Amino acid sequence: MKIKMLLFFIVIFKVQLLFAQEVKDTTQKVTVKVGLKVDLIKQRHDKINAYADSINSYISGKLPDFLFDECFDWQKSFWPDLHSAVSVRWEILEKVHNQRALKAILNTRNKKLKRICDHKSDKVYPYLSVPMIEKSFYQLIQRRYKQI
Repeated sequence: MKIKMLLFFIVIFKVQLLFAQEVKDTTQKVTVKVGLKVDLIKQRHDKINAYADSINSYISGKLPDFLFDECFDWQKSFWPDLHSAVSVRWEILEKVHNQRALKAILNTRNKKLKRICDHKSDKVYPYLSVPMIEKSFYQLIQRRYKQI
């Protein structure tokens, strides 16, 4: 009986080896591009600073073009991710510290600054709401001017 059991286990063991998968000792190199995310964050930060600098350095004359884009907040490249909408206009204005420049912009009385974005997100992004989208650039500049 013991010999039969031993034979049985040997046969089962051999059969399992026949059906076993081949093992290779090679490795695959997997590279993860972590730097890409860091680069995008840095680019976003640099762009926002550049826009803020254009306001901080304003004295008179032609206003920076982006101030006339009432739907500027819908530029998804400035959002931290596609599911987290932010008020890009307000982020830019938070970096503005030149009260004289803000006052000079407000004194231009340019009607284009008072336009409100009429972009409807209900069709494309029904779950998404952009903070302060109902405010014009003029209103946001006034708010920042009062804060400083």
